[in-house]
This record gives sequence, structure tokens and C-alpha cells, in this order.
Amino acid sequence: MSFGKRIDGPGGRRRIKRRPVHIRGSAMTDEGARSVVVEDLCLIGAKLVGHDLPAPGGEIVLRARERAIAGRVAWADQDRRGMIFGSAREES
Repeated sequence: MSFGKRIDGPGGRRRIKRRPVHIRGSAMTDEGARSVVVEDLCLIGAKLVGHDLPAPGGEIVLRARERAIAGRVAWADQDRRGMIFGSAREES
């Protein structure tokens, strides 16, 4: 899984530039809706902060404002998750 990973080691640059944001939204999972904050965003994914989010490999539909996009969890660190966009369940 290469979401957000650096291409030339520590201190180098990321593959895709991230944009720091602070967007409130919800993550729809098999267990129901969870409140989240999107901390950063790029073309292929986002970093989410929230409680009781799925483990890596779990599916999420992220809803923020009038938008929704499906994806899966790429990594987890305490209450933070890296989400990669794209899934058979993608909604708009």
C-alpha cells in the first residue's frame, strides 16, 4: 500500500501532494455512521480522524458536505485512518 508514501525516503517528497484541510463529515461503515474530520486530502485518498473506524481493508463511504465517495482503509494509527478512494460501492 503506497498511499501517501514518500518516493525517496525520509525528508523527501511524497508521490502525490496532500492538501491540509479540516472538513467535518461522516464515514458510513457496515456498523453504521461515524463522525469524522478529514485532516488532509489528495487525488487518491484522505486522512480521517474518528472513533471506531474500520481496520485496514475495511470499506468506508465518506460523506462531506454534498459529496460522497467510497473507498477502503489503507492504514490505521489510533483514531486516524488513511483512506484510498475507489470501490464497487462508490456513490455520488
